[in-house]
Amino acid sequence: MTTASLRCHLLIGPPGSGKTTLAHQLAPLLQGEGGEPALVLSTDAIRAELFGDAVVQGPWEEIRAVLLQRLNSAVADGRPVIVDATHARRPWRLLYTQLLRLPRPVEWIGWWLTTPLEQCKLWAQGRDRPVPEAVIEEFYACLNNRFFKPDRAEGFATIVALNPAAGEGTTDADLRQRLAGLEGRIRNARNRQRAIEPHLHRYSRLLDLERLLFLIRLLTTFNGLEESDPATAAALLKICNPPPRGELAERAAAYLASWKEVHGGNSDGYGDAHAIRGDLAWLEANGFFRLDWQGDEPIEAGSYEPTQETSLNGGYPALASREVFQRVFTLLRHVLKQPFDAPDGAASAQPDAPQPQRAKRARRSSEEFSPLYRHLIGNIDHLQGSYRSDQEAALRYDIEHVLMPYGFLAPVKGRPQSRRQGYAIGTALLSADQLLEVHAQLKASLDRLSDQSQKPLLLTLEDRLQRAGILSADGSPDRRRQPKRSLAHRSFTAEKPGTLADPDMAARVERAIADRRRIWLRHLPDSVSEQQRQRGDDGRFRAWPLQLLFHNISWYLAFETVPVGRSDGLGLIRVLRLDRLVLLNEDGQARRSADEEHARALERLQHLQQVCGGLYFGESIDNQLAVMDHPAGRSVQPPWGLLRFSCTPEVFRLIREEPGRFPPEQMRLEEQSLQPPAESHPHGVEVRLPSWTIERDWDLRNWLFRWGAGIRIEEPALLRDLQVEQAQAVMALYRSNPQ
Repeated sequence: MTTASLRCHLLIGPPGSGKTTLAHQLAPLLQGEGGEPALVLSTDAIRAELFGDAVVQGPWEEIRAVLLQRLNSAVADGRPVIVDATHARRPWRLLYTQLLRLPRPVEWIGWWLTTPLEQCKLWAQGRDRPVPEAVIEEFYACLNNRFFKPDRAEGFATIVALNPAAGEGTTDADLRQRLAGLEGRIRNARNRQRAIEPHLHRYSRLLDLERLLFLIRLLTTFNGLEESDPATAAALLKICNPPPRGELAERAAAYLASWKEVHGGNSDGYGDAHAIRGDLAWLEANGFFRLDWQGDEPIEAGSYEPTQETSLNGGYPALASREVFQRVFTLLRHVLKQPFDAPDGAASAQPDAPQPQRAKRARRSSEEFSPLYRHLIGNIDHLQGSYRSDQEAALRYDIEHVLMPYGFLAPVKGRPQSRRQGYAIGTALLSADQLLEVHAQLKASLDRLSDQSQKPLLLTLEDRLQRAGILSADGSPDRRRQPKRSLAHRSFTAEKPGTLADPDMAARVERAIADRRRIWLRHLPDSVSEQQRQRGDDGRFRAWPLQLLFHNISWYLAFETVPVGRSDGLGLIRVLRLDRLVLLNEDGQARRSADEEHARALERLQHLQQVCGGLYFGESIDNQLAVMDHPAGRSVQPPWGLLRFSCTPEVFRLIREEPGRFPPEQMRLEEQSLQPPAESHPHGVEVRLPSWTIERDWDLRNWLFRWGAGIRIEEPALLRDLQVEQAQAVMALYRSNPQ
């Protein structure tokens, strides 16, 4: 047997608007199944009952528990209920109309008191417990918000708006007339929305739709709820402290329930972990958080699953229609992926313009923004369910009623951004603080490392960070967001025209690397013999460019030379300074036949860097391959050599603090050296290195000789003799000129 429905009433209005008076006038006019009047449930009365005074706010959980227990009991008994509270925020209203599961179906009627603000303040001052004017103003503003004011879409069968200050709803006759008219109002509203019912989808209920929208905003604003950077962690603490733990759905539920910025906080309806788990799966399936999403699949809205809703005959939002939902979320997905997508030269709105300018702008707004709307439609109209070419007006409406009110149009200093500046809702892959760190590193790379190739990327990043309000117009970050890391080294590579240190030439090399193209190079210091000139050899050579490297104080190009007469096709890996290399031209259309060849060459480069501890890799391809095939730990046979020295305790300590200079398997540290003089240099160090590194690598010599008398080289004799020669030369210099 089907349980009969019951009609209940929700009063809505700021403090001092006349709700309590209306509740007590309305109650006798409503009768339950046993003939008793409606039950008035007042949060103020419950506070007084629980805490001794209605002024004491007390824990909301205790107040709500009592209220819901009495509401359930009255509904089960068939007694109408009038809930007397401000219900100023949408989540507070949705608690009754779309979240609660009551003993029988309930048809909710909203009574919205539109008493003017000044009258609310005046009446509130006459109460035994005056309400602060700031609270009245806040709730009045919430109820008059253009997008979040009371609406039938919240699940009300109808909403009756009345102004007691104008005498509306203040007499029994007026209230009886309004009650008698409810049937017709509900019937007409049902008839108007009947056409949408065959097209309902998974997110047709306003509670489900808003939970999804707020979830997207949360995950993008706070970078997937990652707490890896201090700024994001601090911002999340302001929402929920202590921070929640558990899986993503559980943490998102806790934050959504408490997020005051978007809905005032204390919203269980948005904090349903089970529902959010399904929302996350839906977002993943529809490409919102997938980096590899190609954007060519339509939004799948899903099927509508009726629930035991508390609100019979309740309304639906505009996005309850499958067609509208698909087009809006197609647009939202696009702007999440490309937040600054706008046509070149699109007109820019001025949201903070004076009133006469606003009026003028309104007259020409459709012309101003047509290029942007046409551009956006053109980028997504190939997707099923997206906007048609003649739906510019619908696109504009959706931008103003979804992207803006739900926070998908980022504010700049308290005002909305210009629409042509994009619809960035956060920083997507990185937080604002992390983006500023990236900006600082890029800028340092340009300023201190003279890496001109980063300039286009830096300018683009600065432009977008300025649009998002993260950087000021002059390119400086907010004082609270100064970069925490910087570069102390400075490049000594000058912009030498004609060489790869010229930004234009470096850009050509980068393109050659990306395209896997072979190029012709010349090394400037290499002298060309008369014999070479006679046979037309100017010292040029062909190479496959691999990487641009910054090492110590300069930029280098790593490349693989083109072999001659080798069946394996492998070339010598070399590294030379950019300001000593000239790019002559590309070697025709020669390209790597497969990316694997480039990857193998890079692997050889990285291995040689590791085992050599520098950028000099010798002059023999066979020796390089031998180093790859025969690790240092097996033997000291060629091409391997042994460097051995003893050192003072101070130097030994510093060397131990440099574990990354040579691979651990190539280095041995001895607490006690077996070589004299053990008293002053008691510690031994042994390093196995390629023979060419020991014999000719300038980096190794710089590192070795910087310790001065702190080390005593034992082998090889070449380096020991060189150390002695340098020491003798220094002593001779001072003996010849003691002053």
